[in-house]
Amino acid sequence: MGIPVISSRKPEFDHKQCSHCRTQLEFPIPKSKQTSVHSKKPRRQFGTEQEPLETELYDILGVSPTASSSEIKKQYYKLALQFHPDKNKSPDAEYQILSNPDLRKKYNEFGGKNDVEPEGGFVNPEDFFRQQFGGDRFVDIIGEISIGRDMKEVLQNAAEDTNGDGAEMRRETNEEERDKIRQQRVDKLVSNLIHKLSMYVDSNDAKGAEQFKNVIEIEADDLKAESYGIELLHAIGFTYSLKAKQYIGGDQIFGLPRFGHILREKGHVFSETISTLRSAIDLQNSFKELQKAELEGLNDVEKSKLEEATANKGLTALWKGSKLEVEGVLREVCDRVLSDSKESKEVLIKRAEGLKIIGAVYENVKSDSE
Repeated sequence: MGIPVISSRKPEFDHKQCSHCRTQLEFPIPKSKQTSVHSKKPRRQFGTEQEPLETELYDILGVSPTASSSEIKKQYYKLALQFHPDKNKSPDAEYQILSNPDLRKKYNEFGGKNDVEPEGGFVNPEDFFRQQFGGDRFVDIIGEISIGRDMKEVLQNAAEDTNGDGAEMRRETNEEERDKIRQQRVDKLVSNLIHKLSMYVDSNDAKGAEQFKNVIEIEADDLKAESYGIELLHAIGFTYSLKAKQYIGGDQIFGLPRFGHILREKGHVFSETISTLRSAIDLQNSFKELQKAELEGLNDVEKSKLEEATANKGLTALWKGSKLEVEGVLREVCDRVLSDSKESKEVLIKRAEGLKIIGAVYENVKSDSE
């Protein structure tokens, strides 16, 4: 007698054997597995502005597929304050697609985030800030500009609960960390500047000054091509020149020339600080105008112009703040290089002379169009 079979009367079935009694079983194949053309609704081949093919990016940002550019931008800034790039998924890639009309249209129609990646890849906001002012080429001269990191830290703390002992402890820790980073930055820049000046200090050639100047001119001509390169060279050159003149002037009669250069330095710092504050206030007023325009329902063209003007003012404010920071760090660097107790007076004077040469070259750098 054969093995009993429990048969299904359905025409399409699968066979399974019971592991205990070895009975053969027949049962219908689920409809989802059938090959009938009616078993599965075909997927759309492309989407529209109102009905995108995929909504993954919109879901990640937490906005509707019909959200306006302004709504997407607001939501991105809100999320940017909540997400820490070292610990969580940042919404930068999604924003860079949805904030670009052409890329957004392509995503709505065809889906697939990887297929609509901007040319050159996605930009990390922190990398963008660093590259905006001098890039990696200036790091050996000015170090890493900290204003971007400080601004991000302030925004992150503002987004958290700032009440209680925890917040106070966090502020103290952040302050200590900033001081430590700045000190390391200054130490490194002091070492770099001493090494650069040694080309002049250690030269016994009668043409040493001219040769050193030629080397610095080649360097400056290369650096000026960087973003804000000319502006940075002028700021660095001004600081180097002033500090060199202060040191050299101290050896002259009654040290009066040095006193005059010190007064000039203080006046410059005061003027730059006021200029930076004015830029910050101007930027704040622009943000208020932008918010007012949002409430009044300004048309897209006018709103776009206002947004562009605000962005330009923001960049100006960031530059002025960065310049103020760079000059402050370099003043400390120069003071240490010219007050090195391990070196003789003769070496320090030669350092000041070399610093004056670098400063003069940097201050006189011009664009190729001039």
